[in-house]
Amino acid sequence: MGKHDRLDTFGVTVIDKDAYAKKQDYVVKNCKCPTCPTYVAGDAPVGYCFPLIGTSAKIQKEVNCICGTCPIYKEYELNHSFYCTRCSQVCQMLKTEGAAAQGT
Repeated sequence: MGKHDRLDTFGVTVIDKDAYAKKQDYVVKNCKCPTCPTYVAGDAPVGYCFPLIGTSAKIQKEVNCICGTCPIYKEYELNHSFYCTRCSQVCQMLKTEGAAAQGT
């Protein structure tokens, strides 16, 4: 395991509201979502991998996911894809790994 807890890869459970907002802004500014073939122009906010951003309201079709090439994906050691349509890292991890994702 890397520098982040397996379930809370962004470390948001241990930071205050202001730090959470700063981290979310950082993710949104540095994500590659707007350059993805799946992305629909004008959809906001991006940074779908981040907790509480949610899925896209506009994307209807998954094309070629580029999450694996995103600096956020690499920095936070993410391991899922199509966050824009399938939900955040935490959400997908809970769906696929359940309680095992929490180390129990």
